[in-house]
Amino acid sequence: MATFKKIKVSDFPKWIDALHTNKNLDVLGPIKKKDEILWGKINSFTDMSLAHVQTELSAKAYVFPRCEELFTYKNTPDGIVVEDITTEVREMIIMGLRPCDAAAFRYLDQFFNEPNKDFHFNRRREKTTIVSFSCKSADEFCFCTSVGLNPGSTVGTDLSVTFLDNDEAYVEVNTEKGQKLIDVCKDVFVDSAEVDKTPHLAKVELKLSGTQITEKLKAAFDSPKWTKLSMGCLGCGACAFACPTCTCFDVQDEGTAKGGTRLRCWDSCGFGLFTKHASGHNPRHNQVERRRQRLMHKFAYSVENLGVVSCVGCGRCIRVCPSQLNIVENLKAILED
Repeated sequence: MATFKKIKVSDFPKWIDALHTNKNLDVLGPIKKKDEILWGKINSFTDMSLAHVQTELSAKAYVFPRCEELFTYKNTPDGIVVEDITTEVREMIIMGLRPCDAAAFRYLDQFFNEPNKDFHFNRRREKTTIVSFSCKSADEFCFCTSVGLNPGSTVGTDLSVTFLDNDEAYVEVNTEKGQKLIDVCKDVFVDSAEVDKTPHLAKVELKLSGTQITEKLKAAFDSPKWTKLSMGCLGCGACAFACPTCTCFDVQDEGTAKGGTRLRCWDSCGFGLFTKHASGHNPRHNQVERRRQRLMHKFAYSVENLGVVSCVGCGRCIRVCPSQLNIVENLKAILED
């Protein structure tokens, strides 16, 4: 059960400095670089961007890298020798995630652990602490309320921060990891009763019903609407690479007959080669079928397999799409059937 604290915003620098006393720990946060909000290491509270709606990319790459080594192998006179990757994983705090991005970690945890546990994901995830900042603003692309979340959700967070008025921030401590961050600098936190956060949160319109979508999609697989809805898809994969819950990957070997490295790299169901067989046959041979797969997976297949919609309503796929495809409008069109 969560416990509640308050901290003065003016005391945040002291708290961040206290976290940095652990030299084996990286504190990561949203940083403004020119016109973009990107993730990076922060040395002080003033490094962090607070006014943005959303970062350009999600933080999933910290636990599920874009490309990672799984193991190396050598061809020796005694046979093939396989060596595991033993690179040290540092502890990290990802601070300042929006609640939608924090909720994405719930899905990642399930995907990489059910039914089999993924060693490479878990060795990073176990050393990761999530601190979310509630949303005070939103834009027309945000739709977290349509997938069961809200601008103050605590799903997937160890510590949730909501900025109030008068130099105050309300802190919900959700896990032992979150409590450890409090313990590092106890003197800046005071106990609090539970606070109604609603007046301090952005207003995000309910655009559709996640439950209704799942039921409709099951019956819409052969709908002729998919052709029109997918017409503009270029198969560029921008939506998947920006998405905090897309987990498609490819496994490749790089090396020679003497040895090499096995790599796991991000992939996308929107790519033409994603389902292409060695025979040359491709069961999803056009972008209509690939776009349909993306939406079906997020709102139907993941519900069947893991019991959760694998979309958190962050809106990144809409913002980055060069063809301005809109997942919300696509789903609304399917619901009209």
